[in-house]
Amino acid sequence: MFSIKHAAVLFSASLFLPSCSSNPNSPQLASTTRAGESSAQGYYDNAKASQAAGKIGRAARDFRTVYVRYPLSPNAGDAAYRYAKILESQGELLESFDAYNAVVTKYPASPHYAEAIKRQETIAHQVAQGHITNSFIGIKSRIEIKRTTAMLASVRDNAPRAASADKAQFAIGQVHESRGSGATGTARAIAAYRQLTRDYPDSQYAPEAQYRIGAILLAEAKDGNQDSANLDRAKQAFDDLLLRYPNSKQAKLAKSQIGKLASGDIQRSFDVAEFYRKKGQTSSALFYYKEAASKSGPGPLRSQAQSWINKLSAQ
Repeated sequence: MFSIKHAAVLFSASLFLPSCSSNPNSPQLASTTRAGESSAQGYYDNAKASQAAGKIGRAARDFRTVYVRYPLSPNAGDAAYRYAKILESQGELLESFDAYNAVVTKYPASPHYAEAIKRQETIAHQVAQGHITNSFIGIKSRIEIKRTTAMLASVRDNAPRAASADKAQFAIGQVHESRGSGATGTARAIAAYRQLTRDYPDSQYAPEAQYRIGAILLAEAKDGNQDSANLDRAKQAFDDLLLRYPNSKQAKLAKSQIGKLASGDIQRSFDVAEFYRKKGQTSSALFYYKEAASKSGPGPLRSQAQSWINKLSAQ
């Protein structure tokens, strides 16, 4: 018995099968074209009749046939859209996304273009948020990161000037940040957020993306050994946020993080001074005690640094 799932599999596979009749660039005789249009119309009419009669599987099969075998027929775009809608109504959302993508990329003049864009966006974000899962022998699992980010990238690229584009790009960063692993996941999250701030600098998501770059780098430094390079990069990210988005709510958070980083720098200078003092390297110890004293405000750390400056200078 034909099923929607089988239709989806056949649809995806058939896109890669060579066919003279489905290649828009292949020259076709007028008689062949007329015959093809007649066949396409027959399949299309049958599909609509089957759908009206509640024979959804048969309707899906015939709509798919119209689009795959007769991509140049007048009803091909509508058939692809109807096929996508059936798949979506049957819960085959990943396959439905691909069918909507065919409408968007191959039939931009279709009256269903805008709706296909919207449905793609909805499905992609549902996948990114974990609301759509794979099911294998009863065990559900999230859609893999590569597939998820590819869907979001399609949403972004299919309408690069729409509001959906920067939202999709931000979601790509979120997926890598929350579900990525190790240095690769971190690097890809940062790259995605940087692409957002570069390509969509006026986006409502840009300040948050810029802040997350700094926060990720800061977390990396804290999880490791206080790597100074990551700390410097984090501070630079926060500084860039203050420069580019001074009135954003994230700017306040960035100022706080910069203050903590500055305090950390002072503490590190004091710790280095202590290290050299205990090693008997007075000149090096004095250098770092002076650095700590000059950068810190009134308080215990500054008092301790100044005390050792006085003691070591008197030796």
